Amino acid sequence: MKHAKVILVGIVMIAAMVMVGGAAYYLHFMRHKGELQKQLADYQDGITRFQDWLDSRPSVEDKLNTFASATLGFDAEVVESRFRSGLNRLAASAGLVKDDTIVSPRRTLTAVKNPAVAQRVMEFRRYQNDDRISAPDLYVMEAEIRGSGTLEAAVRLLALAQTQPWIWNVRGFSLTPQGNQSTMFDISIGVTTAVLPDLAPAGTLAAGDARIEVEPPPILDPDPEHLAATTAIVQRNVFAPPKPKPDTPDVVVTQASQDVREPDPVKPKTSPPYHEWRLTGVSGSPGQGMLAWMQNARTGAAVMLSPGEGVLDAMLEEADTEQVVFRIGESLYRVSLNETLADRHLLE
Repeated sequence: MKHAKVILVGIVMIAAMVMVGGAAYYLHFMRHKGELQKQLADYQDGITRFQDWLDSRPSVEDKLNTFASATLGFDAEVVESRFRSGLNRLAASAGLVKDDTIVSPRRTLTAVKNPAVAQRVMEFRRYQNDDRISAPDLYVMEAEIRGSGTLEAAVRLLALAQTQPWIWNVRGFSLTPQGNQSTMFDISIGVTTAVLPDLAPAGTLAAGDARIEVEPPPILDPDPEHLAATTAIVQRNVFAPPKPKPDTPDVVVTQASQDVREPDPVKPKTSPPYHEWRLTGVSGSPGQGMLAWMQNARTGAAVMLSPGEGVLDAMLEEADTEQVVFRIGESLYRVSLNETLADRHLLE
């Protein structure tokens, strides 16, 4: 009997230990497992929602094909032909002088590689010999338009070049006035177009195939923002000579009385030719100092002024991006861009 009691007590103790261990396991491990399972469910839900978002967006291949569809072709000869005809139409649409316009595309394609590989960024050094990484991303063909026209034609040409989807970028633009009146200009603009031969659809015809029909690309008009900027530039023609001031009215001289002695005539004091000097630009930075560019409308001479320097008797005091301050005598005057010294405004 005593032995039975010992066994029973042992069984009870073992049962109690199992219950205590089970309770501890549940309180610690099972609760922690529940928290982890809840986090896992949240992560899976987030992954599902992100995957749905990715599925709703265009694929990389679709984006590449959309970009490729805006190019001029996948063969160098086709691209050159369409590039040349498109740029000729661009120059004509801008208003350049027809017989004085030269369009010169370069048939040779230039490879454009991943800039990270080209600059040997540390993370990409191990891939220098990997053809998938070091291969060109695309090719470009360069071209230049040289001609002449009005300022309006020049800025419209630039706006058109920045608007066309088949022009990849504008490399440079120059404008040189012809003569002193600055009504006509020598114009030069460099542009590039992108070529992606690896994205050519299956069955694309080469230029040598007799079945191919090479058409010039369409010309899109500039958007309202470009047109507004063009109008502002044309209206503020910094190259144009100043408008002549209205003639002063004739002075009517009445017959003086014989009894009054006329004073000796006084020669009028001649003022400096302020109307000849126009503020054409301001450059520099507040930290390094601002510079004012002045041009003589009569002679075409241009000077660069820093504070303390001047033209005629007007000394430059200070300058910012839109206007400068000159000292003439003891007074300070403000002159804005495209104004002459004769248009100066007295500062109170």
